[in-house]
Amino acid sequence: MRNAIVIAMLGLLCLPVAAPAADELHRDEQLLSGAQALAARDAYLAHCAACHGETGGGSAGTDFGSPEAVARLTREAMIGAAGNGHADAAGAPRTPHLEARIVAGIVDYVRDALMLPAPLADASVGRRIYARSCSVCHGERGDAASWAKNSLNPPPFDFTADRARRELDRQRMVRSVTYGVRDTAMMPFATQLSREEIGAVVDYVRANFVGADDAAATAEHMAAAPGAHGDHGHAAAGAAFDPEAAFPAALIGDYAGGKTLFENNCVECHGRTGDGKGRRAYFMRQKPEDFTSPEARAEFNRPHLFEAVSKGVLRTEMSAWSKVLDEQQIADVAEYVFRTFTRPAAAESSGVTQAPTWQAPADAGDAKKKP
Repeated sequence: MRNAIVIAMLGLLCLPVAAPAADELHRDEQLLSGAQALAARDAYLAHCAACHGETGGGSAGTDFGSPEAVARLTREAMIGAAGNGHADAAGAPRTPHLEARIVAGIVDYVRDALMLPAPLADASVGRRIYARSCSVCHGERGDAASWAKNSLNPPPFDFTADRARRELDRQRMVRSVTYGVRDTAMMPFATQLSREEIGAVVDYVRANFVGADDAAATAEHMAAAPGAHGDHGHAAAGAAFDPEAAFPAALIGDYAGGKTLFENNCVECHGRTGDGKGRRAYFMRQKPEDFTSPEARAEFNRPHLFEAVSKGVLRTEMSAWSKVLDEQQIADVAEYVFRTFTRPAAAESSGVTQAPTWQAPADAGDAKKKP
């Protein structure tokens, strides 16, 4: 009997190892794809954002989000243009020669993240994804009425609130689902969902909870936010974001004066390098803004920074500095933040040597910002 048991056990050891299940292989492939997408994003920011802008709509290059660009630019044409170190309108070289795999990654990032996915006619795709992956936090009706509302800090976004229509345009929502939202429980779904699936769930949320009309911005919305939403100066949904927009009232910020103001008043929260990790940040529930983050670089221009410094930011410890500083001083500190942390390329072009610049990565997967 004992010998029979030993023989049976040896037989089991000799059985071939079962191949990984199909769903495990699919999950691994998506994780790898998502990691590559994040690395490609960093490479784009390092090599392309100075002209094209963080969201692909820069004034010095092709607006990747325009219908004309979506219709005209093929993947092959974009790889050829990026890989050959194309020049600007004046003939000056704008991009270095990069490895083919980095170029391909940058192009795929642009096509996936900046040339937005077309809406799907089949709303059931987005509904299924929302029910499976989103409703646990945002609630079945999109109103954040779930266990997470009182368990997460900050709580999940309420898509039915008035501020959703003011703040959320389609591009911002696609970016949030793809890459997550810093300092929240909103994780990046690039590792789990395809580009089309992300577009589908965003469109489902917008149509059923936000009540957005993506064909044209409503008159009510445009009247309520004629260029910046009520909380802290984001570009209004439906309005084109201009990364180089000027300050209001024809103000011109003084970089040197703003540097002094920032170092005397802002570093305790935002940190000397603008990364939101000042000494006081540890004690704050809502962490200070990281001006060097991809999200900040995609959304913060001079008017946004001026508005945030002047009026403060709701639900944070960022107070209204208009009670302390005059408009010129606010423009000065906003100019320093803009040219040093948010748009370092602007500082380079103006000859400011103190500003941090992007470190061109040897490998897209290791791309990092150099303070």
